[in-house]
Amino acid sequence: MIRNWDEELVEDREFRIGGELFEFVYPHWEAGAKLFDADLTPAEANGSGEQQFSFEADTRLAIERIPMFLNPKNDAHKRFKTLAGRKTDAVPRYQFVQLYRWLVQVTGGLPTTPPSSPLSGDGAGTTEPVSSDVSSSTEAT
Repeated sequence: MIRNWDEELVEDREFRIGGELFEFVYPHWEAGAKLFDADLTPAEANGSGEQQFSFEADTRLAIERIPMFLNPKNDAHKRFKTLAGRKTDAVPRYQFVQLYRWLVQVTGGLPTTPPSSPLSGDGAGTTEPVSSDVSSSTEAT
């Protein structure tokens, strides 16, 4: 049996956020590799060599990097920039961050279902395989 890598790519690439419909693309491998090489969790040095988490930096990082995953058709980059700057009917901060993490996971071939936090429930994470048929409709909103 021949393994068909093309069949493993997500076909349903549309997602909706803030009332806008977008389509994601797989970034070129170099851009994806740089993304994974870079620190995916923004932090600011607090002077002691340790890093401190920042919600603002976390959100800005997501908003800055999401466009690399957007199919540019239909002015997607411009529409996303407008969406991110919207004060009326604003998109919640956490949705930008979750969308970015989801895009990284889906396009990077990573599991899209994270293990449960030890502080919630019984602490058991999921070990079930994740389907490659990922729907963005509920995970991105």
